[in-house]
Amino acid sequence: MQFIKHTENWVKGESFEGGMLFIFGLFLLILAFYFWRLAHLPYFKALIVPFLVVGLLWSAAAGIGLYQNTNRLEKFRAEYEKNPSEFIRSEKDRVEGFSKWYRPLLISWSLLIIAGLAIFHFGGGNHGRAIGAAVIMFALTLLMIDHTSENNAQMYQAEIIKALEE
Repeated sequence: MQFIKHTENWVKGESFEGGMLFIFGLFLLILAFYFWRLAHLPYFKALIVPFLVVGLLWSAAAGIGLYQNTNRLEKFRAEYEKNPSEFIRSEKDRVEGFSKWYRPLLISWSLLIIAGLAIFHFGGGNHGRAIGAAVIMFALTLLMIDHTSENNAQMYQAEIIKALEE
């Protein structure tokens, strides 16, 4: 298999994550609208703005990511066609560059979950709990996305190393 197929698989994996994030963002937007129109309990009314903010953030970020991945794939194909060995070396440097960020991000998102729990517990009232719940959901989503991204990057990096050894 040509190396560019591995690159395409990596981009498809990133696009899949973006698609799932977009769907999750839309789900939160629908929930916010549902709570706005039909909720009678104060806690659900307090969730409207946090869900709206997180839903808009995830939908926008995922939409931008999906658009960039489409453009990135075309650029990768052109670079590979021009000079396959140089492309593989540049991909090795690029993947190593962003791979070292996964551990600090794991710690950051875990601390954000703890902060969300503290806001939920000590924030007082429905609005504090709603904000805490949204922060926890936001951080858990980041953990999930970064974990799948890291796994995708590790598989891609293994293929890069294999291609460089050939």
